[in-house]
Parts: sequence; C-alpha cells; structure tokens
Amino acid sequence: MIEITDILLCIAAGLFAGVLNTIAGSGSVVTLSLLSFLGLPANIANGTNRIGLLFQSSASSLKFYIQGDLNLHNKWFLLLSTVLGTIGGVYIASVLDVASFEKIIGAIFLVLFFVVLLKPQRYLKKSKTLSKLLPLIFLFIGFYAGFIQAGAGVFMLAVMHAVWGKSFTELNPLKVFIILCVNGIALLGYSLVGQVDWGFGLALAIGQIGGGLIGVRLNNLKNNIEPIVRLLLLVLILASVAKFWNLY
Repeated sequence: MIEITDILLCIAAGLFAGVLNTIAGSGSVVTLSLLSFLGLPANIANGTNRIGLLFQSSASSLKFYIQGDLNLHNKWFLLLSTVLGTIGGVYIASVLDVASFEKIIGAIFLVLFFVVLLKPQRYLKKSKTLSKLLPLIFLFIGFYAGFIQAGAGVFMLAVMHAVWGKSFTELNPLKVFIILCVNGIALLGYSLVGQVDWGFGLALAIGQIGGGLIGVRLNNLKNNIEPIVRLLLLVLILASVAKFWNLY
C-alpha cells in the first residue's frame, strides 16, 4: 500500500518534471530519482516512469495542437525511425538484471550531468550532413529513449535545431509529440514484462499532466527560468549517481 506522503511526493515531482519535459527535457531525471529513492528497483522505476510521461506528453501535445503549434508535415519518417529504435531499447532494458541496469543508469546520469552543466548542444550549427543522417540519428535516439528516456528530449531538440535551424521553442511541440509516441510503446512493452508499478505511476501522472500544461504556457519564458532549473538538476543528478552506484 502506498503511503500518502509517497503519493504527494510523486505528484510534486511529476509537476516539476512535466514542466521541465515540456520546455526542454531531462524531467525523467527527477521522476526516476524519486522512484529509486522511494525503494523501487531501477527496472521497475524505469517502466513506471513511462505512465506519467505518456499522460504528460499527451496533454502537452493536445495543447500544442489546439494552439496550432504542432506541425507533423513531412515528419513521419522521424516518427518511424524513433519508434523502431524505441522497440529495441525497451527490449534490451527489460532483459537486463537490476544490478547491471543500475550501473548503466548511473553512468548515463553522469554523462547527463556534463550535458546539463556544459550545454554542448548550444554549439551545434546548421548542418546538411546531419540532415542526411537524420533517420539514423533518430533511430539511436529512439533506442535511448526506449531504454531510459532521461535527456532524450534534449538530444532531440539539439539535433533538430542543427538540421533545421529553428529555435528550441519552435521545435518543442514536435519533440513532445515524438516523446508521446515513444512512451506509448515503452509503457506497453514494460507492462507486458511486469516492470510497471501503477500506483506510483498514476500518482506521477497526476502531477505530470498539470506540469505539462504549465510547461506549454512557460515555453516562451524558458530562458528566464533555465538557470534555476539547471542548478536543481545538477544537484539531483549527482545524488542519483551516488544512489545508483551504491556510494551511500
């Protein structure tokens, strides 16, 4: 039975993660970390995390669509590549033992620490070469998103910005819709192998739906709140690495 304090923590974390996922990415750092700290094994936390992501990206995508910001014209090849990669990522993550999975997540989070700290995506310039490789790149991003999700939105935005030269604000609606597709497939896959805790997941989803809708409204104010968000993320990532690697 889930404690009321755990439910409230999940809702609060989901709210923050929903805002973060919608305006940029890496919200899964928040939710995965919380689920781990609450005692869920890493593989169960990973599957459970997809419930909130699915609800949040659904709410955000619908809001973007109503506002006229979501345009999928000539983008279906991206969706197909990402979906194919997602299936592979879900399969690999679902068959790994918990100890190995936690070590891998810890390593991924350590890499994300430097991505958040240094923001290497800001140095990417418009590239015709990347444009030709776009389906292959999104195949790998899809694999990563299916495997763990954390930071996948950041990678999507960086690559799309380098290919099309549009701002992150303009690209956010497409990113959110792709994440919706990814997590629909991921949730189905992890559910089939029993790696989902629906109680924790639905509590997260309540917060993430609200956070997603708030994030749509804050999309144009991203630059004003980013420094505070980055600092919070950096602290949380380091704490999570220590937890996944059993350093305390």
